[in-house]
Amino acid sequence: MSECYINGSYWYSQRVSDIHDVLPSTAHIPALLLVGKDESALDRTSQAYRAIRRQIIDLTLRPGSSFTETSLAQQWKISKTPVREALARLRRDGLVSALPRAGYIVSSITLQDTDDLCGLRSLLASEAAAEAARNGVPPAALERLGILAEIASDYVPAETRLDDWLPVGIEFEAIMAHFSGNNRLTKSLVEVLDELERVLRMVLMIAPDVASPPGELHAIFESLRDRDPKAARMAMQARCERVRRDVLQVLTKSTSVSRANIEIPLN
Repeated sequence: MSECYINGSYWYSQRVSDIHDVLPSTAHIPALLLVGKDESALDRTSQAYRAIRRQIIDLTLRPGSSFTETSLAQQWKISKTPVREALARLRRDGLVSALPRAGYIVSSITLQDTDDLCGLRSLLASEAAAEAARNGVPPAALERLGILAEIASDYVPAETRLDDWLPVGIEFEAIMAHFSGNNRLTKSLVEVLDELERVLRMVLMIAPDVASPPGELHAIFESLRDRDPKAARMAMQARCERVRRDVLQVLTKSTSVSRANIEIPLN
């Protein structure tokens, strides 16, 4: 693992090969952990899809912003056809909507959708944790989870760079999910984590000092190490629900919400 010393704590600089040290190349990998990966084997449509999706997730293309097929094709120096096909996939993902004769718009982040997303993540991740504990996590992967838990405990709110710590929790959950033994569960959770990354980036732009309680990942790691499904489910659910509360609290207090008009409900 590649390490760097920042703010008195050890953090890793994300390397694509890291997660593949413990997971096969065919595993479902969150988008954040694929940044910088060689995409030469992908077709043009898949390359365009991954590139546009990444820009949406990391807020380069912000919620509510509009664009056209032509502008993206020019940016990536490819023809419109793979861009059009990629955008069709992104529409199915719910990340963009088509504007009649005017291009596309990036889907907004709403409180209701965020609450639904966090709730789904809680259900999926809690079950994945319980199944991984029941099945048992191999020693190499368990060691990696322990390292990630240690890194997370050293996080310094508003000081440590976002891209130095955000991959930690996402990688932890992706590895854990893989060893649930349920491929569809893993795929669904990874997709939720990708969407959640976009929300978390927005939350941390609004409130950079939001922090995880010390030892949160440790509790999950210990339950996985001890092969205790009940404890794993409870520890992961506690983490997910804590994130849900923090996220909704920050978004509720954002100026875009506080300044919104309040409508009288129709009878």
